[in-house]
Order: sequence, then C-alpha cells, then structure tokens
Amino acid sequence: MDRLFALISISILLVACTPTLNHIEVSPSAPASAATQTTCQPSQIQKSENSFAEIQGTMNSDGELWALLFFEEAHANEDLKIAWRITGTGEEFQAEAQNEDGTITALPVWGPEYHGGSSWERPGQEWGTGFTFPEPGCWTIKVTRGATTGEIMLDVLNP
Repeated sequence: MDRLFALISISILLVACTPTLNHIEVSPSAPASAATQTTCQPSQIQKSENSFAEIQGTMNSDGELWALLFFEEAHANEDLKIAWRITGTGEEFQAEAQNEDGTITALPVWGPEYHGGSSWERPGQEWGTGFTFPEPGCWTIKVTRGATTGEIMLDVLNP
C-alpha cells in the first residue's frame, strides 16, 4: 500500500510540476496566391532544307501554313523577316500579331509581298512580311488566305 501511495504521490507531483502549455491561437492565413505566371509555349522551330529556321503553323481551318524565319531569335524593336507559305485559294493574304493578353496588335511594317518563286519547298503560295514587336513576350501571328487560317507563336525576347 505504501508503494501505491508513493506512486500516486509522485504522479501528482509530476503533473503539478509540469509547465502548462499556453493556448496558442492560430489564425487562418490568407490563401496563397493562386495566380501562376503563364509561360510562353512558342511554336516548335525546326531547320528547313535550306538551313533556315522554319515553323509549321497550327491550323484553324483546313490547309497548311509554314513560316520561314530569317532570324535565330526574335527580339523586340527589331525588324524580323518572315516568309510564309499557305495553301488555299485567293490572292488576299493577311498577317497580324497580338501579344499574349491581346492588348497590343502589330501589323507588318512591310508586306505582305507576293513571292513568285523561291527555293523553299513547302505547299502553297509564298509571301514575305516584316514585323517589329514593340515589347518582349509571347506573340501570336495569325495568317489568313481566303478561308485558310493558321497561326504561329513566337517568344519575343528583350533587345
């Protein structure tokens, strides 16, 4: 019995001497920002048979669109030459670029100029354009010939 009494006494002393934990109130924090930085997903660039960079466009209709780039990297505020081949019918060719959020539209600074022939072998007829993008970022160039429409996307870098 003395042992039981000693054990109970020690237990009471241990509980009485143990520091009490203060109640800590955790306020819910504001949710972490769910906004994510969109990254540019430029069109895939490949080498053409004549060693220039080229892109097969993404079509918004039947047909084919190809872009031949006369630059290694696209930089803002530089004149960038692009030759286009697009299938379809009609003599009217249009090209227009928009930045990622659609707030800026860039028209060709020259062209479109019809090319009667060239050594670049892709389907369709050929035109040339020059673009100067006013700021870096993702730019989508939409191209139309009659009912045939397609686009490419470029990651335009700082000058």
